[in-house]
Amino acid sequence: MFGLHKQPTQQDKLAVLVHAVTSNEAFKMVQKIWAENARSLQGDNAAHKEILHFAYATPKCTVWLQRDMGRTDTFELIIRWEEQGEHEVYVLTSGAATTGNDQRLIELLHQILTLPSIVPSINQDNKVQ
Repeated sequence: MFGLHKQPTQQDKLAVLVHAVTSNEAFKMVQKIWAENARSLQGDNAAHKEILHFAYATPKCTVWLQRDMGRTDTFELIIRWEEQGEHEVYVLTSGAATTGNDQRLIELLHQILTLPSIVPSINQDNKVQ
């Protein structure tokens, strides 16, 4: 950057693909998850995000569903698959025409709606562990 040339290292590579999806069906599922779990909603003022946090034992994964404070038109779903050390990231908006492949996202959202999660603990700083 700024005229300096650096050889990329393994740490410089982010192995996460972000999927941008527009889907009314998936958006309705996210709104249902959001409404049903509103009591667990966390605020992160530093990042200006509202966050729902879930953890699952089988398969072991951690899920964050979040949106920017004051916005209701876009959600972000981040899943960390613990055993593989991999992430799936989706940015979801609502729209009349579906864009992106929403089938995997709908499958994941269905699982969140139907499987019981483990309630995450909160440390003294009000940050989810």
